[in-house]
Amino acid sequence: MLVAIALAIATAIEVAWYYASVPHPLFVALLLFLSFVKFSLVVLWFMHLRFDSLIFRRLFATGLALALSVYLIVLVIFGALKAPWLLIVAFFLIVFPAGALFVRARRGGSVASRGEVAPESSGHG
Repeated sequence: MLVAIALAIATAIEVAWYYASVPHPLFVALLLFLSFVKFSLVVLWFMHLRFDSLIFRRLFATGLALALSVYLIVLVIFGALKAPWLLIVAFFLIVFPAGALFVRARRGGSVASRGEVAPESSGHG
């Protein structure tokens, strides 16, 4: 019920912003943020991603960050948004997940190091 209420409130905020006089770049950024929140809630709760393996959550987050970054870059390049600061946001959406994966790989960490059960070897030589 709480997720449904949160989704309804987010939708009401989106509709209210449409009728408010908000500058266009800010309006688009706020709608993108709310759509990200709503999409994440639906995937985590109604598609049960929160119960799946950590690797699936990471794949979801990385894919979502990449898709949002490409979307923002295309909007700015083709002039739909005249807000170059969105390119900076897109840059950080790509760099932070990639940087975290790189640092984790350099440290020798694995997906199983955060409380997941690592696959056991079969013991066959």
